[in-house]
Amino acid sequence: MNCVVWGEGGSVASDVAPRIERDSAVDLVKAVCLLIVVGLHALMAGVTVGDGGLAVTNSLEGHPIFAWATWGVQIMPLFFLLGGFSSLTQWRRMKTGGATAGDYIRQRVQRLAHPALLPIALVAGCLAAVALTGVSNEVLSQVGFRIGQPLWFLAVYLGCAGFVPLMARLHDAHPRLTLFGLLALSICVDVTSRALEAPGLGALNFLFVWLFIQQLGFWYADGWFLRRNRWLLLALALGAFGLLTGLTMGLGYSTDMYVNLNPPTICILVLGVGQLLLFSAAHPWLVRMAHVPSLQRAAAGVNRHSMTIYLWHVPVVVLVALTMMTARLPFPEPLSRAWWETRPLFLLAIAVGLVPVVLLVAYYDSRQRALVQRSTPGWLAAIKVALAVAGVAIILLVGFTPAPAAAIAIALLFLAVRLQVLRRRRVHPPSESLP
Repeated sequence: MNCVVWGEGGSVASDVAPRIERDSAVDLVKAVCLLIVVGLHALMAGVTVGDGGLAVTNSLEGHPIFAWATWGVQIMPLFFLLGGFSSLTQWRRMKTGGATAGDYIRQRVQRLAHPALLPIALVAGCLAAVALTGVSNEVLSQVGFRIGQPLWFLAVYLGCAGFVPLMARLHDAHPRLTLFGLLALSICVDVTSRALEAPGLGALNFLFVWLFIQQLGFWYADGWFLRRNRWLLLALALGAFGLLTGLTMGLGYSTDMYVNLNPPTICILVLGVGQLLLFSAAHPWLVRMAHVPSLQRAAAGVNRHSMTIYLWHVPVVVLVALTMMTARLPFPEPLSRAWWETRPLFLLAIAVGLVPVVLLVAYYDSRQRALVQRSTPGWLAAIKVALAVAGVAIILLVGFTPAPAAAIAIALLFLAVRLQVLRRRRVHPPSESLP
């Protein structure tokens, strides 16, 4: 149920409390964003079998139409915005109940890193077993790279989660200074890295850009955007996309928002602002859509298993491709007419393949005994975040091959989840949904 009531002319009623505890529009859009991510990754899977054997590429990379389409389908900024809303509201609830910052961070690591252990371990084990059959290291590296790519989100999200208590404190004390300070840092890093042609320096924006976008989610949680007139929000959104056009057409930034993602440039920052403005302007309509019973049930189902879907959808794509190879089905040339004609069946096969995976992982989680810990000191919470981020980063930088690197990554994630184990009791599964 929503805690926001709209007044006349598209503004929030003046007697409504500024803070939002629950927002059905957020739940609906989070589910839609996840389905968009799964669909895009499936379309990007360019699997071909030729004289040189199996090859795995990004079938949409460099396509001119796709570059402009990313302005609509690059929804990771919106995902982080909604995550910022959920993170702040959850932290405030936990803090009211007596939890410490360390308790919150420990729970975030548990909910994000724990469900990643099983798929990473299985993928690493399967690739190691396949290597023994004589498959070339080049093919294994390609497959491992494609499977590991989506994990960048997990690494950055874990890092941002570790900063939530601190950023919430700064937001409550100095909201404008915090927001615009992060904006200034993001711009300085981006401009300097481009001027010096130093992409390593630009990597700092994996922190500053996403923290800025998360901070915008804090402002949304306080109701600031929903108290603005909808026509004003639409006008500002138009201005944000106009600025994005100027950045890409006049200042040399790529029109492909996926290119701007690694490392994140100020284009991602501007795109996030535009998406939040559009989301806030469409909020009343989204709330009505979210209350349609069929959509409400579908969104609840997707959100309940969101981590499972996100972590397992790429391995399922690979499994579908291997099944096609075994059945000697043709692999059309990516982006050819035959390729587009077969995409609906390919996407359907991935959806069907995800169903048993989601059910099995849900059953596995229900059989686990979750860890129960006393109050976690801040220094230990910071170590847990660092271990989890480092474990995922190894997969991103090195891949699943060689095997020792994957083993180290799994060990770091295991330590991040299991540090400070005291006793056990049954609780709800810890890996069911993203914040």
